Amino acid sequence: MVIDHIGMIFLSVNTVPGCVCRIIGRLTAPIMCFFLAEGFEHTSSRKKYGIRLLVFAVISQVPYALMHYGDLWHLDMNMIYTLFLSFLVLCVYDRTPDSNIRWLYIGALIGATFIGDWGIFGPLYVLSFYIYRGNRKWQVICFSAISAAVVMVDTAYCISHDYHWYGELWQLGLFLFLPVLFRYKGEAGSRAVFHKWFFYIFYPAHMLIIWLFKYIL
Repeated sequence: MVIDHIGMIFLSVNTVPGCVCRIIGRLTAPIMCFFLAEGFEHTSSRKKYGIRLLVFAVISQVPYALMHYGDLWHLDMNMIYTLFLSFLVLCVYDRTPDSNIRWLYIGALIGATFIGDWGIFGPLYVLSFYIYRGNRKWQVICFSAISAAVVMVDTAYCISHDYHWYGELWQLGLFLFLPVLFRYKGEAGSRAVFHKWFFYIFYPAHMLIIWLFKYIL
């Protein structure tokens, strides 16, 4: 995540170092989404889990906006916002017995992630990881299909805006997640306080530091 943001803010993707940073950074979103799907299954309190995501989505928005734009006036929400809506998607999937209503609500929640980091792809990753938990074959198939869609959408964007068609092919770095996925054996993560809170604090903190270096120092 830090490598990705350093590459995005301080380096050009048209340079080798910048491109390498963005490729490595493609690991971040799938790992976050996978952790959410697993955390939803293993957490001792889904209510507290959801509240943590909501609180830190709010806290993280200021450093996210400052790091990306240098101001607060863009309708572009941070990754924890996307994860929070993805969490709600899982709640609806688990608790809504009526199939039609369930997918209507899920569709609305996924639509709300259009303004979030990673957009609709975040909840699609999370939902597929959760639905097929324990079934590595279908997790890989769904992940690969969604990731291929990311690459195709970004390539289409480049073409439609008269950029080089290969301008976003560094998104293929998403497939670096597959070896990580195969290494996971289904164990629950550590419940130590440090491990529980580190990401929530580190996410907004590192963006604030990057903003300070770019715009202030």
